Amino acid sequence: MGSIRFATAADLPGLAAVEASGDALSETVFGPLDWPPPATGEWRAAQPGFLLVTGDPVVGFAHVLVIEGHWHLEQLVVDPAHGRRGLGSALLDAVCREVASRGGESVTLRTYADVPWNAPFYARHGFTEVASEPAWMAPLRATEERIGLMRHGRRIAMHREC
Repeated sequence: MGSIRFATAADLPGLAAVEASGDALSETVFGPLDWPPPATGEWRAAQPGFLLVTGDPVVGFAHVLVIEGHWHLEQLVVDPAHGRRGLGSALLDAVCREVASRGGESVTLRTYADVPWNAPFYARHGFTEVASEPAWMAPLRATEERIGLMRHGRRIAMHREC
């Protein structure tokens, strides 16, 4: 299993390609995707929160945002060529450790309910579905609706104590 570390400036240019590889795996479930291309690593690094990576060159990353004082896992992706080696699990554990070290008590995310490497994966790692989404998540849901994520399946919010 690779080590997890904070992203450096040298890592940032490769993050979009890692995310695109994960999107290609999604096409095996959804068919051709019509959602926007991945965000750049530079954009991700400029957002409030933190960015963890694994591999050199990077083969996976976790991007955590701080939204209105809440820790939110905006993206977790491992290049499928490096999948099933525990890297996603290691990134999730590192996310929780980092959130806790910054005084956070939990982390949330939004994902597809019925895609095996989405909600079922997160559930195996201690995440539970949020029965009633908090108001601060409304802009996230609105963005998902605007870019058409809902047409590919049911989206849910999940939560994990750290």
